Amino acid sequence: MKKFLGILVLIFTLQTPSLADDIRDFQIEGMSVGDILFDHAKTIGVTKEDIQNNKILYYPKSKKFGVVAFSDKGNYRTYYKVQFTIDPNNYKIYKIGGYIDVSSKNDCVNKQKLIVEDLSETVPSAKKTIDDFSDHPIDKTGESIANGIYLDFQSGDSIDAECYIWGKKIKEDKNYADNLRISISTKVIMDFLRNEAYE
Repeated sequence: MKKFLGILVLIFTLQTPSLADDIRDFQIEGMSVGDILFDHAKTIGVTKEDIQNNKILYYPKSKKFGVVAFSDKGNYRTYYKVQFTIDPNNYKIYKIGGYIDVSSKNDCVNKQKLIVEDLSETVPSAKKTIDDFSDHPIDKTGESIANGIYLDFQSGDSIDAECYIWGKKIKEDKNYADNLRISISTKVIMDFLRNEAYE
């Protein structure tokens, strides 16, 4: 049974209370890793052609995987944007992340804690790693910060909950919004990001 990752009335909910150890058991807006992005065009609110025409952003050192994102067109239940890391040859999803609007750093941290507490109960075997807030490298002013709580599965897959609190200048220049990002990542993409994407 698939699990739904999201905040409903500020609580992380699952479709069933059963424990899960397979990353594919988790969903964001009804979509999960291993799926083919084209199969979810209706959920995203676009056509297959729209997906194909959407610009794929590649990592600095490799085009093995690319990133595409789609904002809510009235079809999402929880997130205002969903981002996918895909194989550009067949559009298979290797990572999916949902963006949740937050009003402040405290709001983000509170939502993050609720989600991680429920996830930890659902996947008790997952190893939790916490990164405290630090400067985000994309913002040279030093005003933007981010943190993360990472649940690593024994398989090497991961579910992450990260707060991004942007500085005033980058919000104005890039139109960024503070957000809580929930991501489901396969071991394949985790290995790629560590070893190929940036080196």
